[in-house]
Amino acid sequence: MWSDRGMTTPTDVPFQDDGPEPAPSIYEGVRPEPASEPTSSATQPTEVAVDPLLPPAETETDLLAARVEGPEDHAGMTELWRATMALPQWWFVAVGEQGRESPAAASIDGQLMLMTFTNAERARHFAVQNGMISPSEDLRAIALAPEEVVRSAEAYTAAEIAGLMFDPHLSGYFIPSEQLPVVWTAIHADEPTG
Repeated sequence: MWSDRGMTTPTDVPFQDDGPEPAPSIYEGVRPEPASEPTSSATQPTEVAVDPLLPPAETETDLLAARVEGPEDHAGMTELWRATMALPQWWFVAVGEQGRESPAAASIDGQLMLMTFTNAERARHFAVQNGMISPSEDLRAIALAPEEVVRSAEAYTAAEIAGLMFDPHLSGYFIPSEQLPVVWTAIHADEPTG
């Protein structure tokens, strides 16, 4: 589930201007403020004076991803995906015309992947590191609840999006598009019902 091979420059996903528009929520992204400015929203980074050129602070998902010993480590993978799917939002760098933005994607090992981030600071850091924005620019981003992304798995598969790469410039773990609903169901299967 990791890739240490190079990736292409992030770009629009192929279905940005083709066919019917995605659900309206895709275009109602939450924009993170520059990391050097204080924010008060629960979905914004809490650090106040972060250098956008320095790597973001290590998170629980980084630690869990580092502990996974390979594809046979089912317990480790379960912990990692439980933590990832419990996040309030997944972040995507927005590309395309304003009002018709789509998540940035890149070709990794010959497969198109959505660049997905576990928080706004990481999305911004990626964009600065890859020259998509300057350190002083605002980041256009899309923030979606994991459940909403999971519901779009079929559309991603149909658009030949192979999967989602999480924090690609840091921990770089991924999930194939067709596995999103399978993992979501498995992670939530043992939760008590209300």
